[in-house]
Amino acid sequence: MNQLVKGALVGGTVGGVIAALQSSRRPASATAGSSPDTTSAVAKGVVEGAVAGTLVGFVLDRRARAAAAALAAEGAGRGRRFAEKARPVLESAYGSVNEQIHDVGETVTTSLLPSVVAAAERAAEAIGEAVDASRPHMQEALTSSRTAFAEAVDASRPQVANALAAGRAGLADVVVVARPTIESARERVALVTTKAA
Repeated sequence: MNQLVKGALVGGTVGGVIAALQSSRRPASATAGSSPDTTSAVAKGVVEGAVAGTLVGFVLDRRARAAAAALAAEGAGRGRRFAEKARPVLESAYGSVNEQIHDVGETVTTSLLPSVVAAAERAAEAIGEAVDASRPHMQEALTSSRTAFAEAVDASRPQVANALAAGRAGLADVVVVARPTIESARERVALVTTKAA
């Protein structure tokens, strides 16, 4: 997996966990009514951690590529010479090194990997708990905003009805005032059409 993606995943996980832990450690009076702040703090922590992790991954990736290029150029010549001189020693050491690598792989698999997996599971659980804890507050905020919107619509109904009534009355006045002009124009058109015929 690419260093950038690894950095983003690890950084996002760590940032989210840290933000969730910080939000959960705030006093109850400081967090009362601010659950959207908890959710946004966790989301912000995840994003900031992912950005920082991506940055670290980018730097590590660049360094690894630069080091690999330098080593490849330098090591190509040295490697050939060394291989020619060390071939007998390498062939004899291959068997013992293979066994040691196998032992190291088993050690890493049995001791280090479970710790990393357990830490990742704890981080996922903490994020899940933070999301679950914020869910009722988000629903409450949505309900209160719906109620406020419905109250605003109800409060504005009489004003809208008055504006429509005033608009109708004004239009009726315009029709009454314009009616003689329209009838006069109609008579002129009829007179012009009869003269033209």
